[in-house]
Amino acid sequence: MEYGNVREALKLLLEYNDKQLNPGLKIGSLGEPQKLATVNDVQDFNLELLMNITDLLGMSDLYLEK
Repeated sequence: MEYGNVREALKLLLEYNDKQLNPGLKIGSLGEPQKLATVNDVQDFNLELLMNITDLLGMSDLYLEK
């Protein structure tokens, strides 16, 4: 999912990684049962949002240089 502004993307990133708001790091699409996230799930989620944020800031070269 692409976010239209940095604030929305950062808010979701913070909520997802907050132990109080998301104990045990659960994932799942709307309407589907949630499951405990694996390390790979967390990395994929965080990387996707971080790439979206860098795009919004005009800094996509940070991940395209690889």
